[in-house]
Amino acid sequence: MRVAGFPSPADEYGLVSLSLTELMIPRPTSTFFIRVVEDLAPNIKRQDILVVDRSLKITEGCLALIVNQGELCLRRALQKNSEWWLISLTQGAPLRLGEDEEAILWGVVTYVIHQTLK
Repeated sequence: MRVAGFPSPADEYGLVSLSLTELMIPRPTSTFFIRVVEDLAPNIKRQDILVVDRSLKITEGCLALIVNQGELCLRRALQKNSEWWLISLTQGAPLRLGEDEEAILWGVVTYVIHQTLK
């Protein structure tokens, strides 16, 4: 069957594939998923999933997953002078990174995934 007429301008645009794996996990060997067990901040709630890349270095304002006294903790990284400080999202005193090995950097959070409907 033949159809006459003008071609659709939309024919020029094919479907663009979107891979969440390629988008969120550029380094699969150093990327991990962590499920949040308690509300941590207004935008990080219980049951959210953190995408954490262990190969990244901390930068100003990033979310850092640290090991503090044997527990994983989420902190905001801030630099004062030449020292990195890890600020709690909920409560607790700031920790200096590398001070007596009290706070050890485990990885940097690259994405927070949360469900909008429950």
